[in-house]
Amino acid sequence: MALSRITYQKVSLKYGIFVGIAHILFFLIMRLLNLQNRVELSFLSAIFLIIGITVAISQFKKAKGGDINYFQGLAIGATTGVVSSTILALFMVVYLTTLDTAYLVSLQSSSLFPVSLSVLSFFVLTIIYGTIPGFLIAFVAMQWFKREEHAIQERI
Repeated sequence: MALSRITYQKVSLKYGIFVGIAHILFFLIMRLLNLQNRVELSFLSAIFLIIGITVAISQFKKAKGGDINYFQGLAIGATTGVVSSTILALFMVVYLTTLDTAYLVSLQSSSLFPVSLSVLSFFVLTIIYGTIPGFLIAFVAMQWFKREEHAIQERI
């Protein structure tokens, strides 16, 4: 791919889709193991976001010949978080309204969500809970990637 055709938006979209799919698969595995009511386990999916953002920043930096603007890295993290959490939020709306309507009641009884939780508020909260950590993860990752000599090794 030519250097001029690579944008942080394209990279963010690609890895945001991968992370969003990973979130959905993780939720479905939790469902199969009957662990979906253990809301605290869902925070383990942050690992997917950390890996996705780190790899996205690394790939963007590599594609740009080692040159990455600090704000581009932050934008990659925030955008990857928005894309992945929007994909998860859309899936959860379908899940809550068609597949398991009782799951919303169990979320309402959790201490992590308000009793008045609706499908719409859950949709918005899911996006917020993915976007803010995405930005923070990118902030931490850019402490490494902002320097020219720092990159992920090829041996991953």
